[in-house]
Amino acid sequence: MKSEMDVMKMDERLENAWLRANRATLMIVGLVWIGVIVWEFVQDRTPYFMIVMVPVFALIRFAFYRVYKRIK
Repeated sequence: MKSEMDVMKMDERLENAWLRANRATLMIVGLVWIGVIVWEFVQDRTPYFMIVMVPVFALIRFAFYRVYKRIK
């Protein structure tokens, strides 16, 4: 299965830049997610769904890691 890096015919340097950009994007999304949780608390609302989804996403990511580790 081709990745987007294969489709765009990236060399190793470009692949590294692409992966670093993906990592930075995930960190920004995570910070925004935390900011929304904090904002909801400031507004005296408890964002149960958002709080529960944090460990759910972590477990999903760990599961994908385990699967992909076995493939390569």
